[in-house]
Amino acid sequence: MKTSTKIWMCLAGVALVALGVMCILYPGSTLLSLAWVFGLMFFLGGCTEMAAWSATRGFIPMSGLMFLSALLQIILGAIMVFHPAPLMVALPFIFAFWLMFEGINLAISSFDFKRVGFRRWWIVCCFGVLAACFGVYCLVNPNVSAETIAWIVGLGIILDGIGNWVKVAVVNKVEKRFVKLHDRLREVTDIDWEEVK
Repeated sequence: MKTSTKIWMCLAGVALVALGVMCILYPGSTLLSLAWVFGLMFFLGGCTEMAAWSATRGFIPMSGLMFLSALLQIILGAIMVFHPAPLMVALPFIFAFWLMFEGINLAISSFDFKRVGFRRWWIVCCFGVLAACFGVYCLVNPNVSAETIAWIVGLGIILDGIGNWVKVAVVNKVEKRFVKLHDRLREVTDIDWEEVK
């Protein structure tokens, strides 16, 4: 790998770690950014579906539903891009409901694990109950939910940045091994060539 590529990867790692820390320190801005990104994803998804509809409308009988879906995605995406505040307010509640239902699902699934003979089914059940309880707590205290989302996003970005540094370190290690192997092979071939002479 070129040295310039390694430098850029290290700099990208620094930038990602800094961005992750900013996400953790400023949860409100993180939620606003997430709402904007979701809006952009909806908008681009709708545009893609609209392009697919225009290419296939002549031979797909129910293409009107595809058009309607694309139009709704574009409208919803545009609203979320230009007015992300409602989604920003809704995200903590969406996260809390998701966590609550996933926790309940995990707790119920743990009894299936018990039936098939998994001895530590109760650990899964405890995690499910804890997740559901934390979901209820986040529902009652949306600020906690907002901070949790910001922490998850921030830590994910930080881990991605650290991953860049690890990649560079691994590439350096592999390159050093290849250089050593190349030098050894050169020594062996030089010795063999001298013996032939």
